[in-house]
Amino acid sequence: MASPSRGSRPPPLKALRAFEAAVRTGSLTAAAEEMHITHSAVSQQVKTLEAHFGLPLLVRSARGVEPTAPARAFYEEVRASLERIALAADQLAQAGAARILRINTTPSLAVNWLIPRLSSFQIANPRVEVRVATSVASLGKLKDPFDVVMRRGPMSKSGFACTRFLPDVLGPVAAPDYLRRHPVRQPADCLKHSLLHLGSRPNAWPRWLEAAGVRLLRKPDGPVFEHFFLSLQAASANLGIAIGSLALIGDDLASGRLVQLFPQVVVEEAGFHMLYRAPQRRDPALELFVAWVQECGREAGHGNWVESMVGQMTV
Repeated sequence: MASPSRGSRPPPLKALRAFEAAVRTGSLTAAAEEMHITHSAVSQQVKTLEAHFGLPLLVRSARGVEPTAPARAFYEEVRASLERIALAADQLAQAGAARILRINTTPSLAVNWLIPRLSSFQIANPRVEVRVATSVASLGKLKDPFDVVMRRGPMSKSGFACTRFLPDVLGPVAAPDYLRRHPVRQPADCLKHSLLHLGSRPNAWPRWLEAAGVRLLRKPDGPVFEHFFLSLQAASANLGIAIGSLALIGDDLASGRLVQLFPQVVVEEAGFHMLYRAPQRRDPALELFVAWVQECGREAGHGNWVESMVGQMTV
């Protein structure tokens, strides 16, 4: 009988974990800290994997370590497989208990949109436990396994599907009291006031002002906030004029807590998307959640309320 080829037997799981952690973090040291082992142990595990396949898998760069070209596709499959094992193990441990759905989203989307609506899903689906984690990390940098990721813009990952669930239309907003004390009668007047900027959207104000026909000689001054909800809080406290996604503040606009300036001038972005696991077999809990998010997105979409805002601004 012919002996099995080098690639026919599966490589050691510990070596796969070390390789995946090293590529994801871009550092043998960071991988070692994550796995609670030494730097040399991670290096040895990677060498074991390289010996198994008979080719190099990692190369050193100025930023740390990177996968070789052949190893890059292998890394994506390894990571997806480890995530599936982790989720399958969790589901087995939770057999007979509530189905846990892990959602990873940005802090602003969680605070301003998802969490305020989540009780309706939980009441309707008591056997599904939704666990929300917030992060601003890119998809490739996420450490923990997830069922759904919500971010601005489309995403792509093997074994997952992606869909747009909410429009992302940018416009300026301010508190009614602020506007009474600081009149803004035309878009150019915004430059006379404190403009609240977003660290995640540094060009939001320049883009909107350009769309409004305002010529800029330099980027407008003003405080910068890390998260959208912080800039909204500042606007509500009469600290200036904020700018951001109008679909995330429909309730604030409807209640009059904030007022949209110049509704006829908006900047449309790619929209908010959710990336969700495409299960090998039917997953009713995940299907319910995805459908619920899509329905909430239709209800909260910018087009449902923007017309009602036109003409409401009296400044």
